[in-house]
Amino acid sequence: MRKHLLSKILHIIFLTAALLVSSGTAREFYAQNFLKKSENNITFPKNLNKPDVDFNLKSTGSKKFKIILEDDVQNNTSVKIFDIIGNLIMEDTIKPKDGKQKNYDFSHISSELFVVEVGNSKYNKTKSIYANPQGVKKHDVASSRTTSDHKRDSTLEK
Repeated sequence: MRKHLLSKILHIIFLTAALLVSSGTAREFYAQNFLKKSENNITFPKNLNKPDVDFNLKSTGSKKFKIILEDDVQNNTSVKIFDIIGNLIMEDTIKPKDGKQKNYDFSHISSELFVVEVGNSKYNKTKSIYANPQGVKKHDVASSRTTSDHKRDSTLEK
């Protein structure tokens, strides 16, 4: 009878342990979770992926453009401007007193495509611009000479 009672007690203990493990109640007793608080309520800031500095670029002429910041800057904002092959052309800083816009003129540079990196100590954002305003065609010097030569030749023939 004693063996039968011992067997029943062991059977009940085994079933209780199996029930606790399968229901997840006994998870605090696992070695990896021993005395570890569960982290079920993890939250992230809503603007986690939003950079502190957002800007737009607008072409204002041949090889000229301006940076337009979305919001007023509270701290100094660094600006790096590269040509199309990655050469650093200019490093600048937009200060809070400068406002939300800053103009740049690169008439002396042969490139018309620029890569602009704007950022602060936390974030950098990069955009590119073709600094030739819409509707303005590039004036080809060689073709204008040929056209003027044809006009001159036709007036001489008359």
